[in-house]
Amino acid sequence: MIDWGLIPLVFVAIAIGYWLGWRGHKKKQQALARSGLDSRYFQGLNYLLNEEPDAAIDTFIEALEVNSETLETHLALGNLLRKRGEAGRAIRIHQNLLARPSLSPLQLQQAQLELARDYIKAGLLDRAESLLQELAESASQATRDICLEHLAEIYRDEREWEKAIHTVDLLGGRRFAKLPLKWRVAQAHFCCELADEALERSDYLSVRRHLKQAFSYDKESVRASLLLGDLEHRLGHHREAIKVLKRIPEQDPTYIPESLSLVIASYEALGKLGDLKKYLNQLLEEHPSSSVILSLAERVNQEQGEVAAAGFIGDHLQSRPSLKAVGRLLEFQNGTNTRLKENLGLVKQLIDQLMVARSTYTCQSCGFSGNQLHWLCPSCKSWGSTKAVRGAEGE
Repeated sequence: MIDWGLIPLVFVAIAIGYWLGWRGHKKKQQALARSGLDSRYFQGLNYLLNEEPDAAIDTFIEALEVNSETLETHLALGNLLRKRGEAGRAIRIHQNLLARPSLSPLQLQQAQLELARDYIKAGLLDRAESLLQELAESASQATRDICLEHLAEIYRDEREWEKAIHTVDLLGGRRFAKLPLKWRVAQAHFCCELADEALERSDYLSVRRHLKQAFSYDKESVRASLLLGDLEHRLGHHREAIKVLKRIPEQDPTYIPESLSLVIASYEALGKLGDLKKYLNQLLEEHPSSSVILSLAERVNQEQGEVAAAGFIGDHLQSRPSLKAVGRLLEFQNGTNTRLKENLGLVKQLIDQLMVARSTYTCQSCGFSGNQLHWLCPSCKSWGSTKAVRGAEGE
C-alpha cells in the first residue's frame, strides 16, 4: 500500500517527466516522442511508487540534468523532502546542485541558502552557521537579510545572546530605528536573557546594563520592567521597584499577575499597606483579574479576618467566576461543623486537581499551552506571545 506522504514527490516526478518530454519534443520536433523520454525517469517513478525514495532520488538526480531550466524542479524536490522531515535526502539534492558548474552565481546562492535550511532542519547548526556566514558576505541585500535572520535564530536556539544581538544589529545593514518590530522585540528579549543570567550570578551592574540596552530596543518591554523591579527590590530600593512595576499595566496589563508578588513585597517592606490596598483597588477597577482579587482578599483577611475575606471573594465571584478564587474561598471557610469542614476540604482538593489539569498559560500566536510562563514559545518560537489564560480557569 502506497505511503500517501509520498504523493507530493509523485507530482514532482511528473514535473520531471514533463520536462524530459518537452526536451524530447524540442530535439526531435515531436509532441511526445517516446525516444525523448529518458527511461531513467520511469525507473525513478517506479522506485517512488514502490516506496523506495532513496533509489528514486538518485535516479531523478541522474535523469534530470542541472541547468537554469531545471533548477526550480530540483529546488522544489529538495524543499518537499525537507518539509516532510527528510532533511538528509534534501541535503543530497541541494549538494548535487552546488557541484554543478552550469549555474549562475545567483542560482548557486539560492542552492546554498536551501542547503543551509536543510542543515538547520537536520540540527547541523555548525554547518548551517558556517554556510550562512559565507553566503551573507557575498549575497544580494535580500539574501543577506535572510541569512542574518537564520543566523539570529540559530544563536537564539544555541542561547548565544551576544551573537544574536550583534547579528540583528547587522540585519539588512539598516539603522536600528528601521528594524521591524518583530526584531526590536527579539533584541529586547536577548538582552533580558543576559540580564537574567547576570541576576543569577548577583552581577547587578551587568543586570542594569543589559536592561538599559533592552529598553533601548523596546521601551515597552514588560519583561525588562519585571527584571528591573526584581533588581531594585533585591537592592532594597523598594520605591524604585514600585515605580518600575507600576509601568506594567500601561505596557501590557495581561502581565499584571506576574508583577503582584514583587509589588506587594516592596510595599510591605516600606510599611505602606494603605498605599498597597489603594493600588490593588485601582487595578481591580481598571484591570480586574483573579490574581488581583485574591491579593485584595489577603489584605481583607489580615485586617478583618477570614469571614470578611470569604465574603469579599464571594461578592466578586458573581461578576468574575474563577476556579482559583473558589479554591481560596473554601480555605477561608472556617465552619465549626467537622463534617462540613471535611466536605469543603474534599471540594477544595477536587478544584486543585482541576487547576493542575488545566493550562494556565497559552501562546497567542500558535495556541501552545502549559503551566509556566515561557517568554519564548517552545512551539512557534515567538517572543512575548505566551500569556495567562483568561476566564474561569485562569485570570
